[in-house]
Amino acid sequence: MPNQEEDRLQFEWLALRCQAGDPDGFADLIAVMEKPLLFYAASLTGNQDTALDVLQDVWLKVVRGIRRLKDPSSIKPWLYAITHGVAVDRIRRDYKRDKAEQSQLDDALNNEEPSFGEEDATAIRDALSRLGVKHREVLVLHFLRDLSIPEIAGIVGCSEGTVKSRIHYAKRQLKQILEGEKHGTTIK
Repeated sequence: MPNQEEDRLQFEWLALRCQAGDPDGFADLIAVMEKPLLFYAASLTGNQDTALDVLQDVWLKVVRGIRRLKDPSSIKPWLYAITHGVAVDRIRRDYKRDKAEQSQLDDALNNEEPSFGEEDATAIRDALSRLGVKHREVLVLHFLRDLSIPEIAGIVGCSEGTVKSRIHYAKRQLKQILEGEKHGTTIK
C-alpha cells in the first residue's frame, strides 16, 4: 500500500503528464480517480445518474483547466473541489427548476381547467395535431391512453411536476386553438 508521499508523487506525475498534453496521462488519471469522484458526486447529489452527469462535466473542466493548475501535487484536492462545485451547481439548478415547476403546478391547480364535450371530438383531434410534441404527447398519454402522471413521467423522461405543468399548458393552448376556430381566427 503506497504511503502518502508515494501517493502525492503519483498524482503529481499524473498532473504533469496531463499538463504536457499526454493523452495516456488523462486516461490514467481517469482510471485512478473516476470511481472516487463518482462516489463523492453521488454522495452529494443523492442520485447515481446525476452523479454521472456531474462527473462528465468535471472531466471537461479538468481537460480545459489542467494547464492552469499551479501546483501539480495538489491535483487530488483540485479534482474534489471541481467535483464539489459542479455538484453544488447541479443541485442548485435542479432545486430552482423543481421550485419553478411546483409554482407552475400550483398556478395550474388554482386556475379553472377547460372542459370539452364529446361533440367536439373532431375539432379536438385537429387542434391536438397543432400542438407541439411535448404538449401533445402528455395529453394523448393522459386522456386518450389513460396513463397516470407517474407513468407518463417515466415514458417522456421528466418529473411528475413537469408532466402536470405540460398538461395544464397543453389544455390551455388547446382551448385557445378551439376558441380561435370558433371566432374564425387561428393561433399558431
